[in-house]
Amino acid sequence: MRKTESSIGHTEKPSTHLMSTAEPTPPSDSRLLPLVVVAGPPGSGGEIVAAALAAMGLRLLGGTSPVPAPGGGDGGDVSTADNSGAALLGLVGDEVLGELEGTWWAPPELSPGWEDLPEIAALASRLVASVDDLVGTDSPLSPGPEKAVWYDVRHAVLLPFWRRYHPGVEAAVITWRRPAATVAELAGDGISPIHGLALWEAQLVGACDGAHGLPVLGVDVDEVMADPKQWAASAASFLEDLGLELPHGAVDRAVAVLEASLGEPATEVGEDIVAEEATMASRLEGLLDEASGAHDRWDPPTTATLSPWTAALLAAERAARLSATQAANAWLAADGAHRAMTSALSTLEWTVDRLAATALSELPPAPHQP
Repeated sequence: MRKTESSIGHTEKPSTHLMSTAEPTPPSDSRLLPLVVVAGPPGSGGEIVAAALAAMGLRLLGGTSPVPAPGGGDGGDVSTADNSGAALLGLVGDEVLGELEGTWWAPPELSPGWEDLPEIAALASRLVASVDDLVGTDSPLSPGPEKAVWYDVRHAVLLPFWRRYHPGVEAAVITWRRPAATVAELAGDGISPIHGLALWEAQLVGACDGAHGLPVLGVDVDEVMADPKQWAASAASFLEDLGLELPHGAVDRAVAVLEASLGEPATEVGEDIVAEEATMASRLEGLLDEASGAHDRWDPPTTATLSPWTAALLAAERAARLSATQAANAWLAADGAHRAMTSALSTLEWTVDRLAATALSELPPAPHQP
């Protein structure tokens, strides 16, 4: 494994590791904020679903948070939430992914139990503790309900990490749309359609695997669009089963958020990947049918795995990223060496000039010419 990209010069570590048998030190003595994590591919409506759940009485980490309209009406406005905790938690995720030689768009290849690796445990003890004061229930910087909902694109990969080191994770919500929605969402970031399709599969397979054993709400966002009120009622029941007392008008506020935010998903992809999109959607159809709806405990009969095509494509993306990072670090190291050499030469030149001047000053005066 390697250090994060911000380090100059990567340090190689052994490719095999002994699993840690010791229990990790809790990152904080304070009770952590109970979390409902929302995971799903980009373009799957995860942020909107998180906002709708927040409208029912959860605190939204990051983004915008629906609040009751002035005058106590059942409608809701949208106001900016405190982003500081989510931003720092996001940085934790970035550093963990960097330690694993990956990013959310080039996810690392992980073995079962990776979250127990000694280097990950050491990272958790340092990084999670650094944000406890922002997300803990005793923090003055964390006002609002004592149960939160948080969508992050990294959750599909890092859910096992959060479950291991953040005991407050209580449930998972997994969202999806057609693969074309993810392709369209990522096109603006310069991610190719083929790469977008691979990320759609990887995110959903990772989220479904990482949520194993948790209460899970599987959400086909296109079906939510067809009947927001029915979905909001089922989501409210899911939250109540988690012990949340919903305020009056919670379902109506969630419906208002959904109707104001959900747009038509992308339905067209380039002709060159129509077959690939159909194949990808068909491959996960059984898994997503199983995941759809509320589950007291998510325990699918079969474990989903990445298709060989997706695994190979993402491996190529990881290799390209590491190659670019190594080249950039080599350039930085060479630039640093050049600066050090230039400084040393300047010092040497100054020293030689000083010695020459001193030697000249100590010479006897030249004889007087008549």
